Amino acid sequence: MLKEVEGERTASSVFHLLKGKKSAQTIQDAHLYKLAKWFQTAPFLKMDTFDQLIQQLLQTGCLEGERQRLFVTEKGRNAMAGVFQKTGCFPFLSGWKLAGTAPIFFSRLQLIVQVVSHLAYSDRTYYPITRDEQVQSWVKHFIKESPFEKKALADQLNRELSHVFEQQPEQPDCLLLRFSGHGQTGRTAWQTAEMLNMETTEYWFRFLHSLHAIVQTATEDDGQLPLLKQLLKGITVSVPLTESARKTASYLHKGMTIEQIAEARRLKQATIEDHVVELALNDPQFSIRPFVDEQKEAAVLQAGGTSTARQLKPLKDQLPDHSYFQIRLVLAKESRGLK
Repeated sequence: MLKEVEGERTASSVFHLLKGKKSAQTIQDAHLYKLAKWFQTAPFLKMDTFDQLIQQLLQTGCLEGERQRLFVTEKGRNAMAGVFQKTGCFPFLSGWKLAGTAPIFFSRLQLIVQVVSHLAYSDRTYYPITRDEQVQSWVKHFIKESPFEKKALADQLNRELSHVFEQQPEQPDCLLLRFSGHGQTGRTAWQTAEMLNMETTEYWFRFLHSLHAIVQTATEDDGQLPLLKQLLKGITVSVPLTESARKTASYLHKGMTIEQIAEARRLKQATIEDHVVELALNDPQFSIRPFVDEQKEAAVLQAGGTSTARQLKPLKDQLPDHSYFQIRLVLAKESRGLK
């Protein structure tokens, strides 16, 4: 991620992206630098831990520069290539789409597996794996309304899990070891990492990759996974517009210009431009035409055709007659498909 934003965004911008900060700038960074898959994939990350990692990378020569302007060295690029050769590039990871959905889905799945397993043995003496009362209530309703008898429910769940694990991009134990059942206690993330001989960060992203793959498979299911698809009911979560962007949108609908809105709201013009980019990212009906004509849009898309030109400064160097705002708007419109 630092490589994607090097020289243009600070190290803190990467931290906020991993944490899933719901600010206009972080949302834009996720899309404009094609980092949406990593959005909110490390919500537990602490700034002091992140700072230590940055210092280690600087000390080992993988990074150079200062925190406000870091660059990945050749040594860093080689190290990064080695890591991804080992772990893969996590093609099913989808933080932007699933950061809100996947944790709830997993909590429901863990409890369903536990409950169904104990029901199959007519054993009611167990402690729920989650204390989340909403999840417990949902699962209780799910079991009550299920058209399957106890044994049939267990068999169907087993078939569906077997089906998705056969298609897993990661080893099934990344998830299976986390499940509790009759005679089996689910492991924590740290315990599972140790059992699989993985460094905890590597395990976490393999687990998340595996979970996101299952959620996507269940979402796209055409009838083979009725139980897993039901677990997704009512939990699809998207990142909303910031409230400030909504206010700017209301002014735009009145036909006001960016300059007029900035004056009316007593905000900097650059702030209003951020809101417009946010609208272009999130609203499929939003037209960028009042701000960028077709010819300029085509020029940005042509210049941005190579990966080395995806950063804003190289694009601006190629397009001196374009403003940064216009370039960002075109990239924002193009990035809608990532969500």
